[in-house]
Amino acid sequence: MSCQKAALELNIGSQLGPKSPERTEGVTAFEDYGTGLLENQLSVGDFVKIQKAFEIAVAFTSKEICFYDLLSKEEFACQYKLQGLKGTPICLDYWYDPLDANESILSFGDITG
Repeated sequence: MSCQKAALELNIGSQLGPKSPERTEGVTAFEDYGTGLLENQLSVGDFVKIQKAFEIAVAFTSKEICFYDLLSKEEFACQYKLQGLKGTPICLDYWYDPLDANESILSFGDITG
């Protein structure tokens, strides 16, 4: 499975369907129905392949970065995640030293700069 296809499947599979607003004393739970839908959708901001580990790191709009094993044939589940970020990550970059497998850096940028 290619990285792009995997990220697309993650994005499509994680989106929530439309919710019907609940009524409470004549007022709907979502004042703006369209805005409520947008806030409940999860999207992929960016992803990067982690060399030599056969993994990808995927940045989500839920302010977390999940790591997926590309060699897993049974399921495509998140192996571990970095969560509780202050801003939504929008870009990822991965660097590694081809001469030293212990030297690598995963960096990300978020909406806060």
